[in-house]
Amino acid sequence: MMDPAVIIILLLYRIDSTQAVRNSEPLVISAEPGEAVNLTCTFVDDSKKDVRMWYKQRLEHAPLEVGSKFEDKPAVIPGKFDKSRFKLNRIASGISLSIERVTKEDEGMYFCGETGKKTLDFSTATFLAVTGQSDISVLQTSVRGSVSPGELVTLQCTVISEIRAADLRVLWFRAAAGQSFPEIIYTHQNSSSRQCEISSSTSCSLYEFSKNILDQHHTGTYYCAVAACGKIIFGNGTSVELKDPVVPVMLTLAVFSAVCVAVICTQTILIHKLRKSEHCAERVQQGAVSEWTTRQDSDSEEFDFTALRFSEKMKRRALKEKVFTRVRFFPVSDYRAIQ
Repeated sequence: MMDPAVIIILLLYRIDSTQAVRNSEPLVISAEPGEAVNLTCTFVDDSKKDVRMWYKQRLEHAPLEVGSKFEDKPAVIPGKFDKSRFKLNRIASGISLSIERVTKEDEGMYFCGETGKKTLDFSTATFLAVTGQSDISVLQTSVRGSVSPGELVTLQCTVISEIRAADLRVLWFRAAAGQSFPEIIYTHQNSSSRQCEISSSTSCSLYEFSKNILDQHHTGTYYCAVAACGKIIFGNGTSVELKDPVVPVMLTLAVFSAVCVAVICTQTILIHKLRKSEHCAERVQQGAVSEWTTRQDSDSEEFDFTALRFSEKMKRRALKEKVFTRVRFFPVSDYRAIQ
């Protein structure tokens, strides 16, 4: 069970960590035993009258002050830390912490702070992982490519140790931009692991963690960590990122292409209907002309037949009645002479 004081200080990081202090280091860094590590942080207000400090916190332990520095006076480093290896220096708009010849005992979270007249500001935390020979190995599998929003991602962590699995505590951390420190998001119970095949001299356990990646708040680097015997061993981390959204230009081109296709299809349909209508009208017109011609031919035949019958009748009547008619025209003078 985590100490209540640790929980309180972790909450303090998240609530009171402001932009007044900026940690220039990544959330997690690693170093081999014997190497040198340098951590820096900057301050928005570069006031020389403020006291600036560095703190260290190990898992399940309360934070410890590594040292403090006021103005140009020598740094004050408590006796718990080796002054020959831990050094504090004021730099331009900030303070640095140098650790020479790091050891496994130096592993933990480091953050800086600044005290004013009525304020106490903290930076984000950086976890220093000291690698090298260890009786515990943590291996993580990577996620293949980016994921879509809402997709379920299952992260796997293999722990190989000479310590019994029941004595190990496996946690999952998420580190993302804008966070004060790597966030503990899940803790495995001892019964939540599966055994993997390995020699009998060591223990091998497989741990899985599943999460729906809904938006950018769920992205970042997920670390599997094992806490045992007062130390913590981190895995190599698994990066989880969302797929890039569709480029607006490409989306615009796609919409424009779809509109062009729709217009072309509409015009094709209209032209087809127009041609079909003209063809029908032409056929109707040809039918009307043909019918009119037929009627004209029929009317001519009937007229000739009637005229022929009429001529025969007139001929028979003329022969029967023997009536002849003759009309003569005379000039006016001739008409007077006749009178």
